[in-house]
Amino acid sequence: MSQDQTPAAVTDGTLPRILGPLDAIAVVVGSIIGSGIFLKVDTVAREMGSFGTILTVWAIAGIAALCGSLALAELAAMLPQAGGPYIYLREAYGRPIAFLWGWTEFAVVRTGTLGSLACGTVIYLDRFLQSMAAGGNLPEWLASHLPLSHYAQGALAVLAVLLLSAVNVLGTRYSARTQNLTTLIKVGFLLLIILGPFLLGKANFGHLQPSVGSGFSWGQVLSGLGPALIAVYWAYDGWINIGPVAEEIRQPQRNVPIGLGVGMLVVILVYLGANCGYFLLMPIDQVAKTNAVAADACGILLGPFGITLAALGVMISTFGALNSNLLAGPRIYFAMARDRLFPDSIRKVHPRFQTPANAIIAQSVWSILQIVLVVAFTEDAKHTFDTLTDFVVLGGTVFYGATVAAVYILRRTQPTLDRPYRTWGYPLTPLLYLAVSAVVVATTNLQQILAVTGLLVLGGVVFLFFQHRERI
Repeated sequence: MSQDQTPAAVTDGTLPRILGPLDAIAVVVGSIIGSGIFLKVDTVAREMGSFGTILTVWAIAGIAALCGSLALAELAAMLPQAGGPYIYLREAYGRPIAFLWGWTEFAVVRTGTLGSLACGTVIYLDRFLQSMAAGGNLPEWLASHLPLSHYAQGALAVLAVLLLSAVNVLGTRYSARTQNLTTLIKVGFLLLIILGPFLLGKANFGHLQPSVGSGFSWGQVLSGLGPALIAVYWAYDGWINIGPVAEEIRQPQRNVPIGLGVGMLVVILVYLGANCGYFLLMPIDQVAKTNAVAADACGILLGPFGITLAALGVMISTFGALNSNLLAGPRIYFAMARDRLFPDSIRKVHPRFQTPANAIIAQSVWSILQIVLVVAFTEDAKHTFDTLTDFVVLGGTVFYGATVAAVYILRRTQPTLDRPYRTWGYPLTPLLYLAVSAVVVATTNLQQILAVTGLLVLGGVVFLFFQHRERI
């Protein structure tokens, strides 16, 4: 089958290649830039305490993610099939490990990401509405219900998942257009934060001093490094999302590496620039105390209008990241169903829309159930957001590491496979990603580690069920 096949040429069980290089870049950038650069900045500031060490943590995590993406590019160009990491893990370690990856994605990583991003979208929708109400720009009946209650925010988070699920069912091209538009808006908004302090004469370089803080010690840095890296790893999460949609990218051997390389470099530069923008506008102790750093920064730049603009910008950013995760996740379950490790209905391609509609619906239903459950046991939307992201980072990091390590294994076990792109800096670049990821896992809360371990054990039982079904 031609790499540039059209939907008309697609048969049941195969997805059409309709995404180009700009779409690939947008998937990477849009998947990564979501909530982390807005909702995790205060955590890093509290843990590290000085501008130099803060920027270093963001740079370390960015370089590590770039190294991981370079390895992923080799795998995706070599095996450009729906499912991404599931396919790479299956080829490197066998079906059981690959299944556990897909199981963890469905159970907590992907669906938990959807829930957290939906909550992040609604948090800033609420702030946007409050800002509009403060300016007298909302009808009284709506303003009287602000701020939105915890349960109202939960209901709107569910609505956001339903809305974007419908877009993804209707067609990959619609989803890609949504992705491209929201990516353009969020990068433009962050450019305001990066360039605004200079263009509007609000930059205060005194906020950057001293670069390592008074009373600096390596003990302080090392004690805060783990929690800070966990927070920043969430901000960089999403670079792996291009793998699951590689089957739908034209000329994947060329366009997947381009999407990953260019996309990651854009994200790293934007993140470092945004942090500089924040700290040029506010001292470190102020950043450490706020949970709305973008709103505070834009308020300094543009006054009350800036606060409204920031709420809108962050809302669009998280909404776009929600869309990209809805796009990527179902392709993993789709690939597993083709291997008979998920229900057969999951591998069906919609005859009209040419999308894995059943996989999209299954993912959305479980994500919505997670949102409902976590909302019921948390006090506010921010608590819901943090609860969901903590489990996502741990579960994702373990399997992202196994995926990156697959480059070493497949170089040894399948040396004759065609590799249109080979990992730049191999073998050091994958090793750097694995080293930083090991620090993240080692500093994770023991309770979370036990919960994820229990999830994997349950996944093993489910795998045995599907294995037994296949023998029948």
